[in-house]
Amino acid sequence: MGLLRKTLFSVISVSLGFLLAFGLAEMAVRVICPQETGPPRFAFDPELGDIPVPLQKGRQRHPGDYDFIYSNNSRGFRGSQEFGPKQPGRVRLLLLGDSFTYGVGVDDDQTFAAELERELGERRLPVEVINAGNSGKGTDYELKLFQTVGAGLKPEVTVLCFFSNDFQDNARAEYYDVEAGGGLRVKPLDGNRGGIKTFLFHLPGYNWLISWSQAANLVKQAAVNYLVQTGKNRRGQVGAASGLVVSYETGYDGRGFSNEANRKLTAIYLDHLREAVKQAGSELLVVYIPLASEVETYRQKQEISRDEQAIKEIIEARGGALKSLTPLLASAPVPIRELYYAEGHWTPRAHLQVGRYLGDYIASQLQAKRLPRSGRP
Repeated sequence: MGLLRKTLFSVISVSLGFLLAFGLAEMAVRVICPQETGPPRFAFDPELGDIPVPLQKGRQRHPGDYDFIYSNNSRGFRGSQEFGPKQPGRVRLLLLGDSFTYGVGVDDDQTFAAELERELGERRLPVEVINAGNSGKGTDYELKLFQTVGAGLKPEVTVLCFFSNDFQDNARAEYYDVEAGGGLRVKPLDGNRGGIKTFLFHLPGYNWLISWSQAANLVKQAAVNYLVQTGKNRRGQVGAASGLVVSYETGYDGRGFSNEANRKLTAIYLDHLREAVKQAGSELLVVYIPLASEVETYRQKQEISRDEQAIKEIIEARGGALKSLTPLLASAPVPIRELYYAEGHWTPRAHLQVGRYLGDYIASQLQAKRLPRSGRP
């Protein structure tokens, strides 16, 4: 019995010591280096790779910036609404894009997709807006999503929301190998990453820690940074590290993300997306989403960025037109901080303006039964 008591006392002492140390670490991180908290937001799909966790409802907090509640439907699309066969007389809009389109930082009903649907509804246009945005993804993912899921939803309008770092996302070449002549061959996705994500998702206590503990998220971020650096050193390029995380160069310096290689790759992906959208009987509209620094520059100099100019030239070379949101946000009579959080995503105010602006434009095009093409007929 004496040995049992000793063992029990030791276990209790170690546990209490761990809890005390963890509590002190948690308080220190919250004061010195606040971290984003929220449940793991991505699941692995064998065709699409990382997607927002289907049927998840969660809350994401970023100290000093946002605290938002989100939900995903059974396909991982933002919002709880499911989209079955299209009802007669209704028009569908499919939004493709990254975290700006998904709406990181705002609630379900504050995304520009939700604002767009409300705006069109107020004009008595029977429209469904499907928000298929996914954080950290580029044009290759959006092409793959349209080919595997989007075409079957039969959207009349497909809106590609292009963000400057999509050039860098595309350089990862995660979904396709490019063949001679610009053809694409689908690449198999790494099933190991899916296994790791599934293991972590079901690991007891992991979800709770990541959802609530800033100290745990600091450790997680350190591990991510290590994987990123290891991946860079091994391959000499920026991108996913071992297929587990997505990263970007920090400290955007105004030179942009586009270069000759990723511009060519982006043009190839855009050509294939345009053709897939056309074959599905849909119209493609490309919208440019600017960084806060791009909006500031436009306010001061009335100049667009190198990245916006690059995607504009790609689209115009194919007979299309780019719908830029840079002038819209630059003309807003408010400081940038009211449009962009400090960490970089849009505030509810920016989503509201963008939703109304796109609503005006798309309503006029639907009523006139014409939309600009983003490539040759």
